[in-house]
Amino acid sequence: MKELPDYFVQVPEAFALVEEGVYRCSGVLSNEQIKYLDTLCLKTVLILSVEGPSRVFSQYLKSKGIWQIHLGMTRWQSNLGWKPVSEELIKDALECLLNKANHPLLIVCSSGVRETGTLVGCLRKLQHWNFNSIVYEYRSFAGGKGKYTQELFIELFDTDLVTLPSALPEWFVEEQNMWRQEQQQKFAELCSKPVSSMPAET
Repeated sequence: MKELPDYFVQVPEAFALVEEGVYRCSGVLSNEQIKYLDTLCLKTVLILSVEGPSRVFSQYLKSKGIWQIHLGMTRWQSNLGWKPVSEELIKDALECLLNKANHPLLIVCSSGVRETGTLVGCLRKLQHWNFNSIVYEYRSFAGGKGKYTQELFIELFDTDLVTLPSALPEWFVEEQNMWRQEQQQKFAELCSKPVSSMPAET
């Protein structure tokens, strides 16, 4: 196979911008895809699958001084029943992802879909997205690799488990403030509605 020139780069599989300073892609990367990561100026790579990064990818991260957080290995559990991942993995990953000190951050797993899609779905739940929108985003990346159990996990995930870090990214703070304002407005509108008069006793 003809070797590509040094200046050639290729976008990784399942790559996307999640939010400002947060990216996602498959953890299986070619040399040309690894070169693309230079454009992101990464500080942290969050690895969600049990499998570690390839030797080439690991060497690249070390050479660039990029911090590897391998939660897929340290939070791995057996006997999860129907659950595709553990709550501990998603909880810790969300707390890491929402810590602005870790940005720019890249989320990876072996497929770029399963663990990553579940994590992003739970992030969207924290952001108060409509569940239909969450599922639409999940399926747009999953394609034929998607699983109903992952969608169910997202739906049932308890966001109260997550301890928000003190250094939150601006986009998350702004979204939470907007959501609170919307809830306060809805409550005020509800309270302003006249109470129906009780029927007279006969």
